[in-house]
Order: sequence, then C-alpha cells, then structure tokens
Amino acid sequence: MGTDFGADTVRYVYAVAMKYVRDEDAAWDVTQDALLNAFRHRDSFRGDAAYSTWLYRIAATAALMYLRKQRRRSREVLASGTVDPDAVSVIDAAPAQAPSPETTCSVREQVARVRRAVADLGTKYEPVFWMRYADGYSETEIAERLGTTLPTVKTRAHRALVAARTKLAA
Repeated sequence: MGTDFGADTVRYVYAVAMKYVRDEDAAWDVTQDALLNAFRHRDSFRGDAAYSTWLYRIAATAALMYLRKQRRRSREVLASGTVDPDAVSVIDAAPAQAPSPETTCSVREQVARVRRAVADLGTKYEPVFWMRYADGYSETEIAERLGTTLPTVKTRAHRALVAARTKLAA
C-alpha cells in the first residue's frame, strides 16, 4: 500500500468527517488527523476488510474524538481578557440559591457511601475512580499519570463505578 493519499481518498475521509462534525473547518481538521493516523498505522491494515472500511473507521474515530474534545472544552469556563471587569454578568446578577440543609446532608451521605464503596475495593481503585469521575481526566490521561496501561485503568474505573452505583442503590 502506498503512502500517498489521492484526492479521492481525501474527499472520502472529508465526507465521513462532515457526517459526524457538520462543520467544514472542523471536518478539515478531522480529515487531517484521520489521514495522519492512517499514515502512521498503515502497517496495521491487514486486508481482512476493504481499505475504505478501514479508512472509514479511522475517520469516524477521529471525528468522535474531536467531538468529545469539544464537549470537554465547552464545559470549561474560560476567562477572557477582553471582558469588561466592571460589567455585571448574567451569572453574577442571578440570586444565589443555596441548597437546603436536607439536600446538603443527603449529598454528603451519598459521597461518604461512594467513598466507602470505592475504598472497599482497595487502594489501586481509588485514584483511578476519583481522577476519572471527580476530576474528569480521560482514561488515557490517567494511565499516563499513574504509569499503568489503558486496559488496567478502564477495568479499575468500571469496577469502581459499579461498586459506587451498587452502594448508592442499596
């Protein structure tokens, strides 16, 4: 298999990207990422399926990763230097609604139950659970930070989540 992608291949990957992201600029970014990944992993194409199927999977995965990254970014609150510091935002103008004492107590009890459930699994599960579900790290980031494998992180995160859900349902 050659390493030079023709115009038809680029158009195909772009079409797959557009199907997922529905934005021309983003689709071009996804296309570039997908073609780069296809080039990097060209030796992994075994020929079990059609080349277009293999390339579709790479493009679809790149598009889904792009969308996931966008969702994560949209949750972050970014401070902008161009905003007037004296201006009152809608958030600042809204009255603060403190939770009721009952709600606060209930939430604390639930968190305590989750902590116990995860702690009961052993010390290797706790950092993975809290990094994944409290701090929002991806499983890949956790694996890198803890110096372990991605399958290990996925297994530990899943087992801890199941234990927490079971404890909360009881």
